[in-house]
Amino acid sequence: MIKSYKSHSFINGLRFSCTQTLKENRIKFIITIILVLISLSAGIFVAIKYSGSANLSRLQEISLDDFESGFAGSSSAFFSRMLSLSINILILFGCSFLPILFPVAEILIVYRAYLFGLNFTLIFILYGIGGSLTAIVVILPCQLLMLFALIMFYFISSKINGNCKRYAKAECNRLLFLLLGLIILLVLNLAETLLLYLLNGRVILVI
Repeated sequence: MIKSYKSHSFINGLRFSCTQTLKENRIKFIITIILVLISLSAGIFVAIKYSGSANLSRLQEISLDDFESGFAGSSSAFFSRMLSLSINILILFGCSFLPILFPVAEILIVYRAYLFGLNFTLIFILYGIGGSLTAIVVILPCQLLMLFALIMFYFISSKINGNCKRYAKAECNRLLFLLLGLIILLVLNLAETLLLYLLNGRVILVI
């Protein structure tokens, strides 16, 4: 009963933090969303324009052979994505300490959005209905959730660091929140990998 109450309180606290963070960083969040949409569109445009190019493999972080081999649902793909996500979240964590580093965080988020639009479109072009269904059912929701998790992680981390500087005696759970962010990304990555494995996925999105 006590554990249930603590879990409920934690979830409510996290929800409140997200809501407050969005209110306090409304302008920055809107700018981020606009840049993400532009980057997604740019990725889609590049994928369509160069889909028939001999240099197609250079637009991806893995070769076409990996697509065909069902590499998406493998443990290697899981650890590869997790390593990338861990590096991303550590960079965002570092950027959250200084407001002046906001553009650096934006570049990272925008780049991920661009690669998402690029690879997601290539899946449609290269693998037809089968690949498209897998992309829509599995990759689209998982990758969008990961991207949103990274965005919220940065803003909430910035809020925590701001409070720690403003209130010197305040309890700062920076490392605990970093661990929470990693766990959330781990769960999303694991869910994507398992679903692709169960669906015999022949597509992958390593960013």
